[in-house]
Amino acid sequence: MFDFVGKNKRVAQIILAIITLPFAFFGVDSYIRQTNTADDSIAKVGSDKISRAEFDNALREQQERMRSMLRERFDPAMFDNPEFRFNILEQLVNQRLLAQLSAKQNIVVSDEIVHQYIMDFPAFQENGKFSPERVRSLLASQGMTENILERQIRQQLQMQPVQDPFAQASFVSRTGAEQFMRLNGQQREVVTASIDIDSYLAQVKPDDAAVKAYYDGNQAAFQVPEQARLETLTLTLESIAGKIAVEPPEVKAAYDTNIATYADPEQRQASHILIAAKSDAKAADKEAAKKRAEDLARQAKAAPDKFGELAKANSDDPGSKEQGGDLGFFGKGAMDKPFEDAVFAIKQTGDIVGPIESAFGFHVIRLTGVRPEKVKPFDEVKAQIEQDLKRQRATKQYAEAAEKFQNLVYENADKLQPAADALQLKVVQSGMLTRAQVQALAQKSQKFAQAVFSPESLSSKRNTEAIEIAPNTLMAARVIEHKPAAPRPFDEVKNEIFVQLQKKGASELAAKDGQAALADLQAGKTVPLAWDKPREFSRQQRQPGITDEAVTRIFRADPAKLPAYAGALNEKGGYSIYRITKVTDPVLKDDAVKNATTQLAGEVSRELFMSYLAALKKKSEVVIHQENLDKKEKL
Repeated sequence: MFDFVGKNKRVAQIILAIITLPFAFFGVDSYIRQTNTADDSIAKVGSDKISRAEFDNALREQQERMRSMLRERFDPAMFDNPEFRFNILEQLVNQRLLAQLSAKQNIVVSDEIVHQYIMDFPAFQENGKFSPERVRSLLASQGMTENILERQIRQQLQMQPVQDPFAQASFVSRTGAEQFMRLNGQQREVVTASIDIDSYLAQVKPDDAAVKAYYDGNQAAFQVPEQARLETLTLTLESIAGKIAVEPPEVKAAYDTNIATYADPEQRQASHILIAAKSDAKAADKEAAKKRAEDLARQAKAAPDKFGELAKANSDDPGSKEQGGDLGFFGKGAMDKPFEDAVFAIKQTGDIVGPIESAFGFHVIRLTGVRPEKVKPFDEVKAQIEQDLKRQRATKQYAEAAEKFQNLVYENADKLQPAADALQLKVVQSGMLTRAQVQALAQKSQKFAQAVFSPESLSSKRNTEAIEIAPNTLMAARVIEHKPAAPRPFDEVKNEIFVQLQKKGASELAAKDGQAALADLQAGKTVPLAWDKPREFSRQQRQPGITDEAVTRIFRADPAKLPAYAGALNEKGGYSIYRITKVTDPVLKDDAVKNATTQLAGEVSRELFMSYLAALKKKSEVVIHQENLDKKEKL
């Protein structure tokens, strides 16, 4: 594809765009039917099937994309999450629905149209010219190939006519946007009075029957979670590196060969006076700026000690003028190139040069300090070099060790010791662990926890497979003891239940009195309450201790007549009454209103499109084969 683009000289700008359909719709409802199937397809969209291979490819593409983006933070277990897998499937369903609709409307996209689209979309250029190397690099960073990119562009072009009407039809008036911004940015000042539950606790004494009834009806809340005792075996890059010996002469040779790596490059400190002139300014304006800079350069050279005063009085750089033009120390590559070249060409500290033209205007520059290049001594870096050499060699050995680890764990299914002996590792025995604790043990790997608590692992006490729980880290486990989840004995929890029911009853009494007090206040009566200091906040800027329910009720209160009152249960179980004393609407700026109008129109468009997709799904009889979706393939 790049050869085609590179050879076509008829278009001035050559572009590639990474396009993925904006689908992220969770929760397929009753219009998707789950059923058994004799084949291995994952779903059926009308008469079209989404095959196992198609789903696995989509999952694999997304995995590679995420691995490339997240690097060391990538967790393979995220792809075992049912919600994540279902989201991938729904993207495929949405694409299939739109592809079917495009086909019905006879929308065809040829290779020429795809290539022309690529060439006419501004991106992936260097110095105004197409760069295949840059494109390949960016694609690689996204975990994509040229074929994937081309396919996605074709899909987008085929589906664009179906999506465009929703984008074009959505409209939000300026009045509507302003009203939304007022509601969203409105500030309300409140003072709060709280009725705590403490004074009501003595009035609530649940009897034994009530406590027992609560226990019998809510045993799931009092269960001891499922637990397992494990043997674990872990292979890491570090465990291999720790067995590798590096001789001192090798370390010294690596230092001498790469000595530039251990050098802190020269840095220079400079002050400047900037006379601003945009690159697209008129010739007369640029000439006037240059003459002014020349005049300042003459003044500075005549009185170098007054350079700072000249900068404060004349420089157009707001970031440095108050410091007398001082820019601090910087190395090469930190500044605009013409400016940087001029600074590093100055021979002596204190010398003044200029005017120097850059993209920002004309500079008068004074060199004020030099930190020469400094090479770190061998003794300072030799430990790090040794570790780097060990890691380099360990990286080469890790792949072979990982394969051996996987094979031995599988071949000796009832014990981990053979793999440990062969690779000089240590089998570690844990205490009784819950599922959450097992996941934490495996660096938050959900996949590992699922493997440990799978029926096969628990019943047969066989090794789990070797699971990658982190980059360059494999772990396997064997369950040696298992305790299923079980309810805690009644005698053990009855006091907890008593306190819980007591607080619940006290909360109900506090709420009853609080609501009565609120009604009196709303009727204009005086109620003796202890009010705290006024607090001002908006829907977006909450105050500590004010619950979501309270915020909703505070902003529902009619501001036409102040003070207004609202009330809600608070986070401590008591009841809080809020007196609204002031309402302040935000100042609406024209640019902000325009942006809000655009954003709200986009939301309307998205909601319309989601509703349209839902209607398509109902009409097309989308069927999910859940049993096939739950089957996990190795990626």
